[in-house]
Amino acid sequence: MTRNWIRRRLNRIAKHRLAVLILALYLVLGALYSVIDPVFEASDEWHHYPFVAHLAQGGNLPVQRAGVKTLWEQEGIQPPLYYALAAGLTAPIDTSDLPDLMYINPHAQIGVPLYPDNKNLIVHTEREAFPWHGTTLAVHLIRFFSLLLGAGTVLCTYLTALMLFPARPPIAIAAMALNAFLPMFLFIAASVDNDNLVIVLASLGLLLLVRLVLQGSTRPRLLLLGVVLGLACLSKLSALALLPVASAAFLYNRIAEPLEMAQEAGKRRAGRVLKGWLVDCLSVFLPVLLIAGWWYLRNWHLYGDPTGMSVMLDFVGRRPAIPGVGQLLGEFQGFRISYWGLFGGVNVLMQPDWIYRVLDGLTLLAVVGLAAWAWQKRRAHPSRRLFALVLLAAWLILEMLALLRYTLFTLASTGRLILPALSAICLFLAIGLLRWFPLRRQPAAAWGLAGLFFILAVSVPFTSIRPAYARSDLIVPEVPASAQRIDFQYGDKVRLLAFDIPGQHVRPGEVVPVTLYWQALAPIDEDYSVFVHFWSVEGIHPLAQSDSYTGGGTYPTRLWTPGQIVRDTVQVKIPDTTLGPRPLWLRAGMYTFETMQNLRVTNSQGQEVAPTLAKIALDVPSPTLKPAHDLSVKLGDGIVLMGYDLADDAQVQAGSGLELRLYWQALGEINNDYKVFVHIVDQNDATVGQADALPSGGAYPTSAWSIGEIIEDTHRFTVPGTLKPGTYRILVGLYDPVTGRRVAVPDGQNQPGGDRILVTELRVGSR
Repeated sequence: MTRNWIRRRLNRIAKHRLAVLILALYLVLGALYSVIDPVFEASDEWHHYPFVAHLAQGGNLPVQRAGVKTLWEQEGIQPPLYYALAAGLTAPIDTSDLPDLMYINPHAQIGVPLYPDNKNLIVHTEREAFPWHGTTLAVHLIRFFSLLLGAGTVLCTYLTALMLFPARPPIAIAAMALNAFLPMFLFIAASVDNDNLVIVLASLGLLLLVRLVLQGSTRPRLLLLGVVLGLACLSKLSALALLPVASAAFLYNRIAEPLEMAQEAGKRRAGRVLKGWLVDCLSVFLPVLLIAGWWYLRNWHLYGDPTGMSVMLDFVGRRPAIPGVGQLLGEFQGFRISYWGLFGGVNVLMQPDWIYRVLDGLTLLAVVGLAAWAWQKRRAHPSRRLFALVLLAAWLILEMLALLRYTLFTLASTGRLILPALSAICLFLAIGLLRWFPLRRQPAAAWGLAGLFFILAVSVPFTSIRPAYARSDLIVPEVPASAQRIDFQYGDKVRLLAFDIPGQHVRPGEVVPVTLYWQALAPIDEDYSVFVHFWSVEGIHPLAQSDSYTGGGTYPTRLWTPGQIVRDTVQVKIPDTTLGPRPLWLRAGMYTFETMQNLRVTNSQGQEVAPTLAKIALDVPSPTLKPAHDLSVKLGDGIVLMGYDLADDAQVQAGSGLELRLYWQALGEINNDYKVFVHIVDQNDATVGQADALPSGGAYPTSAWSIGEIIEDTHRFTVPGTLKPGTYRILVGLYDPVTGRRVAVPDGQNQPGGDRILVTELRVGSR
């Protein structure tokens, strides 16, 4: 008898061997994601796990207070079932090393996926290496527990689709594969996250509801559903939206009872429907109340809010104003990206980024296909299967509305928050995509879709997740000959040996890689942040900057070994709106993050200096610059005054303002920072007015000019009020402000004095 039972079970499993294969591949992929993703780098894992550890160590449920800092932060207001189960699983493990693993990277770019580095929330060390122990072991055990919960979700998706479409197995296979191989689902399922419990319980609840609708209600089925919904409501607030969906299912079942009820009087039948519906609701909602009600009563007592949402918003931060439709539509891009896959601290994108466009295209095909399928079924006779599909759609819509409401109060346009409706989403996607194929081709299409998503899921850990946290090529045996030596010492323990930049010119919008070669002179007992700044001469703040621990946040100074050379490449973006041309000064320094105190910098002679490494020219293309009046006069060996602009046809009144715009061009390298003089002279060559200034008001000195570049240089001054009406001349030239020596104007250019250029005559009228 036992042998026959086993044989029957094996035959049943063999019937679903394709589903078993997908489930096995999911578990393998999930294990891969779990191992490759460093500890605490999954979404909010660094807050979820401390809640678990607190309970595992015998702590009571947290009482959240705004302004009180805890390791679990906003997660302390979450329903506790997932955390309690994980705590029971890991309670025997000694996790006293948790503070050591919480090695926070203060420069982590949370929620900024386009930032080139500082993806890591945590600085990772050998404490996380295999074989695991302590907190690392506990985290990986909980990840495996979460992975098993995810397997339950995948199985529920398959069974729900198979129950609704028993004659079309390809739909069930496609829906299951879309669930199992969704990169974002795999990433969450392989992490410490309470979403994993609510997703599987919501999926199981939907499966039970579909069975109730298709096969009718029985008391055991209602009680089982009540237990599942109660556990779901004790896992996360999003499960509350299942209650109205269940109520609708009970009402439908009572209305769709056997036809003999239709022979009763209308009023009697209506009363019986209402009574039966109330009994069904009581059968389900009473277990929900017994299982989860205490949690919501506790919140009401502690916070005056059964859900605790107001307290959570105090932690995650409220929006300053309710967003408009346009802003929400703009945030939808982040929602769709984070549904498919946005990893780490919401800052690691799938690579290459065109994958998102392919997935968007598949989504569009699925929506159109689903709409076509629904249009085709519009005249079909109402059936229990149709209503079950309506229930799934209602659950998805309610989850979307709940997320939208949450998004109105805080920045939460995150696709992973819709994963409790994942079974419904995958089923609808499968229906829509397979609609494009004839029935005989749908099995192959389902497996093609499964294969496509499997390849995507396999690639993500290697192309996106692991590279984001890699620490490579940081230690070098020596400084390369191509680097520029600098020899600055920071404090008494760090030396900057050299630096390297790709050129002496940058442009607005350009990302400039700056490579620094550091060396520890002695053991370093604190972590210094490195700043790399580009300053302009008139700036009181850096024009462009990057602040980070070395190694893009992965290798802070406490981990350095004395004598080793650390090569640290920093990416600095010059803002798109930067005006120029102008010179920029590259500076690099170190400071203590907590105090913002810079380390003292000295040169090789022990003199304190500013940490300026180089002067860089900011180039702004100016092909349209053309003076109104041509001159083309050469000064010295490397500069040409191309021409000038002068308003009012060089006719002014004494005491009025005058704006002279000069156009210079550099013919070669200029080593000095020259000053421009503008003189007004009378008929006797006596200077009666003058204005001296650095080019562009000092923003772009001559030593920073690029060969061939045209510089627009505006000088504004007031014509002396004592000038008598008459004709004067405007003379221009350059001189060294240190020595006072003027730049010569070569002979043969018909200019007065050999070091001045006659620009134009100026007619001064009477007041």
